[in-house]
This record gives sequence, structure tokens and C-alpha cells, in this order.
Amino acid sequence: MMLASCAQVWADGGVVRFFKKLGATIDSMSVRGLDPRYISSPEKPWQIILKSNINQSDLKMKATFDGKEKFSEDFGEIHWEPRIKSDISASVGLWAGYRGYGLGYSKNVRGKGGVFRLGATGGSYGANLRINTFQTDEPTVRLSGYMPTWTDAVLDYYLLSPIKVRLFTIDAYYLFNGKRFSYAAAYDQSVIQKRSSGSLMVGGMYDHSTVSYEKGLNGDFILYMNDIGKIKQYQASLGGGYAYNLVPCKGLLISGMGMVTMTLYNRLDVWKYNSRIRMESIEEQKNPTPYEQDDGESNGGVMDLLAVWPLEDDPKDTQHSRMTPIIDTMFSVTYNVGNWFINANAQYNHFFFKHSKNEGSFTDWYVNASIGLRLR
Repeated sequence: MMLASCAQVWADGGVVRFFKKLGATIDSMSVRGLDPRYISSPEKPWQIILKSNINQSDLKMKATFDGKEKFSEDFGEIHWEPRIKSDISASVGLWAGYRGYGLGYSKNVRGKGGVFRLGATGGSYGANLRINTFQTDEPTVRLSGYMPTWTDAVLDYYLLSPIKVRLFTIDAYYLFNGKRFSYAAAYDQSVIQKRSSGSLMVGGMYDHSTVSYEKGLNGDFILYMNDIGKIKQYQASLGGGYAYNLVPCKGLLISGMGMVTMTLYNRLDVWKYNSRIRMESIEEQKNPTPYEQDDGESNGGVMDLLAVWPLEDDPKDTQHSRMTPIIDTMFSVTYNVGNWFINANAQYNHFFFKHSKNEGSFTDWYVNASIGLRLR
């Protein structure tokens, strides 16, 4: 009796009518202003999508310093270039929504760290949020310059405490030809592109990255990075590009987008640290090259040298850099057959940072594959 009464209140209270009206509004918005010769809205509005994803991030850094100042007169200018790649990670998940508005969740099945994504797409716009975290204790390092022992070498470097990387990215786009070109048709399949069309576009990006390796056990690595143990970068950029939806045959859509932006705000915070290693003369070190621990056992003498502390009371240093270009590209292939559709899409981002004699770049890419079903 009570359940029946609650159901009656639910219906009489207008909740059902509210959701019906909301659905009608979304239905109307999905076709408003569209040229039906180019874009159509599927008859069945609900979507259930099984998604899979692979992604990888690549961080390159470079520090240049005078070996005479750090070691002895036997050294010249030295270049220290670590490269940090995340494992290729994979995830699977489920997404459900109405006319492209919905929720989804994916779970990593391989690799350390994780990626969180949130997106919204419409006929003329798209927006994406990604948070990527990973860490490694085995960067590859290229060491070059003038040294008594060698001038150029690539090392498999082993850290006693891992480098931790966090990348937060928001990108958004607006397409000028939303009447005949659909971003949603390529990236969430809430509408269908029937004929080929392209569009000029404008967009913006915000990137916030953190690279941290300031633990005492990394004193030697910090020394070679010009005493820098943590880096935070903030970039906001605007730019433009072009997107095109190609429909070579019924049901098949091939979409590509390219955008170049320039940074309007480019801030870099670095934290500098001292190390007992820099206090030792070259004669007191048995091996002037970076310490590599190959047996998993600690060495008391070396461990004593690896302690670090802030270089000053406030080790933070902030710089505002000049404008730099950021490259953002996306590619998608979709095939619609009846109420089913399959899709594969990929995105590539690349941006730079620089601080005095230190510089670096981030590369971030991912590939999504999905299969979906439309329901009434």
C-alpha cells in the first residue's frame, strides 16, 4: 500500500512530467539549427557504450650546467637530459546517456597511475577534461658535454625514490559551421553526419603539470638538474584550426581536427634544493657519474651523500615565460549500422616549458575504441 502511494505521489507530483519535458527539450536542441541534408538525429535517443582506452605520456627534460662549478677544472659544459615515459596503460568501461548527455566510468587494467576524463559535446562545441598521473624510478638519461671519462652516453638511470608526474588538461572548441558540421557525430555519436563538411574553429586549452622528485634519496639527480627538485607549470592558451568530417559512403564517418594555440599565460614554479653531494670535491667521490644502485642494497656512504634540504628559506622561484605554441590534434573513425555503431578516436597534445638553463616538453596521447547501441 505504501509503495503504491509513493508511486502515485511521484506521478501526481509532476516528476515524471518534468523528465518527459526535459527529454523533449533535449530532443529539440539536438536538431535545432541543423541542416537535415547533412546531419540527422537518431530516432532512438538512449545510448549504451562499451569503451576501451590506451594512453601514454612522455616527459623530456634538459638541464645545462658548468661542470667546473660543480666538480673540478677537468669538466666543461654538461647536458643532462632525462626522459620519463609512463607505461602504456589500458582501461575498459561503460557509458550510458540520452542524446549524448550521460555518465561513464572506466577502470585501468594495466600500468601504474590512472586517467580520469569528463567530456561534453554538441553540434558546434566540444570540451574535455583529463587528469593523468604516473611515476617511474627508471628514467632514461642522456649525458653529454665535456667530461674526463666520456662525452656522450645514454644511461638507464635507477632512482631510489620515484619521479611523480601529474598532468591536468582542459580543452574546449567552438565550430563556426555547426549547421552542417557536427563534432558530436565524430566523438559521441549522439547525431549522424550524412554528408561531408568542414568547419573553421577556435579553441582554448589549460594545462597544469607537476613533476616532483625532491626526496633526499634523489640528491644526485637534483644536483644534475641545476638543484631543481620540483616543477609546476601553468599554461592558458587560445588559438584556432580546422576540422573536417568526411562521409565516403553511407554509415562511415572519418573525422580529423588540428589546432595550434599560443600561450597567453605561461607560469613556471620551481623549487631548488641543496645536497651534500655538491659539498664534496671530485677527489672524494669514487665515481663522479650519477650513482646507480644495481643490487637493491643501500650503501651507507652514498646514502649519507644523498640527503637534501631547501637551498634557501623559501626555495620556490617563479618565472613567467614568453608565448609558446601548443599542438592539439584529434582523429576519429565511426561506422553506423542500424542501431549499432563502432568508433575509434585518438588525441595528441604537445607543449613546452623553460626556466633559465632548464627546459622540457610534455607529449600526451590516447586512443579510444568503443561499440554502442541506441535504445528507445
